[in-house]
Amino acid sequence: MTAKTDLPPIPPALAGVALIDAPTCAAAGGMSVSWWHEEVRTGRAPAPAVRQPRCTRWRLPDVVAFWQAFASKGEADAQGAEQVTAKARKASAAARAKRAAGASAAAQ
Repeated sequence: MTAKTDLPPIPPALAGVALIDAPTCAAAGGMSVSWWHEEVRTGRAPAPAVRQPRCTRWRLPDVVAFWQAFASKGEADAQGAEQVTAKARKASAAARAKRAAGASAAAQ
């Protein structure tokens, strides 16, 4: 039996109809298999194309589209986080200035 890493790559002509398993789906995004199954269960990840006992498979194009959307969402979240961080820094600077003004007024 060969390891999963010893398998040949999917030929480009078959990439549109290729079926892949959960470990491959999860590995494509660097996540765990349990994380992948939770995403499928909640409906965020694509539903399997084949669901048989011990043989659940997803269409490769569906999984690729999921990971592309996931990456795009991550970029948008990062931009939002930068905006929140900038607002927080501005508010902290204003609070420090207000405290400093109050301390200097109290000292007089």
